[in-house]
Amino acid sequence: MRLITYFLISFLGFSVITFAGGGHGHGHGDMGDTEFELSKDIVEKLNIRWEPVKEIEISLKRKYPAVVKDDLTLSEAVYSPVEGIVKRLFVKEGDPVKKGQKLAHIYSPEIRKLIADIKLAQVKVKNLRAVYEREKKLYEAEVIPYGRYFTAKINYENAVGELNALRESLKAYGEIEGTYLVLKSHMNGYVAVQNVVLGDSVDLSKQLFKIHSHEKLWVVALVPVGETRFFKEGMKVEVVSPLGKTVGVVDFISHKVDPETKRNEVRIIGDNSNDTLKPNMYVDVFVKKDRIKGIFIPEKAVVLKDGKFFVFHKENNHVSPVEVILGEKINGYYRLIDGLHKGDQIIVEGVSFLKSRFLAEVEGH
Repeated sequence: MRLITYFLISFLGFSVITFAGGGHGHGHGDMGDTEFELSKDIVEKLNIRWEPVKEIEISLKRKYPAVVKDDLTLSEAVYSPVEGIVKRLFVKEGDPVKKGQKLAHIYSPEIRKLIADIKLAQVKVKNLRAVYEREKKLYEAEVIPYGRYFTAKINYENAVGELNALRESLKAYGEIEGTYLVLKSHMNGYVAVQNVVLGDSVDLSKQLFKIHSHEKLWVVALVPVGETRFFKEGMKVEVVSPLGKTVGVVDFISHKVDPETKRNEVRIIGDNSNDTLKPNMYVDVFVKKDRIKGIFIPEKAVVLKDGKFFVFHKENNHVSPVEVILGEKINGYYRLIDGLHKGDQIIVEGVSFLKSRFLAEVEGH
């Protein structure tokens, strides 16, 4: 064991000095007879970092389970405004879409007839305009009576009105390409549901697509009734998912208690611009409660051995394990009770390498 350990430490570049019961005035417990001297090269290679023990302020947080849901205000159901047949599909379920992007072409006999009526109306307007312009010249030349000119004028204006009315009727259906109605997305998102294939007949009651936007999502937290007082509409909270962290804003606090969980639902609008949330995902919601001051050391700096807590104390280029007495753990920090003083330098990065070296040395004795 000692031979393997010596080879490993020599390879890494450690210079090891062993003291019997030595130290810097701190209690070392069962591991206090070993001290390490770190070279500059080792510090850089193993990314070893240290920081002073100091008084800090920590935010106390409360954690609540939550589930992610689609924001119903950012969803769109797509229907055809007219009976027809699906002639072309531009997207499929799961595809991302942009606002204004084409979804499908619909052939409709009703629209086809309307287009034909518009063409006839255009011909009628063209002919009546020619009659009106001719009659106007004849009237101005005092060749025909006013009544004849007036009739031609009224007929032309009525034809223009009919043409405009037909065009407005067609416009009400949406964008037309050729003889096809074009269905478009009105939002950025993705196709969550596709209910049609090529050749399907459609009418006003059939949903063709459902578009969801995931720029924001609902995060529904389950909160004990007595703790809903920690939530206020408009307040910001932290949302933590398996994919990372984001922020949310409290949007609604339910007025009724869930009969199964006996908790209140608190709806939060979660910012999903970094794509950390997905519908039906289970997440945690954190709410700040209070802030406390004290001497705390990072959890990552602490080593547990035989039921005792140790940290690696650095003085000059020497590092030695020091037993410490710790209190409660809060948000990744332990409250320091005894074993160190303010200003003492402790290792906070590279602890795993020191722990391996430290335990190996102890086992070798």
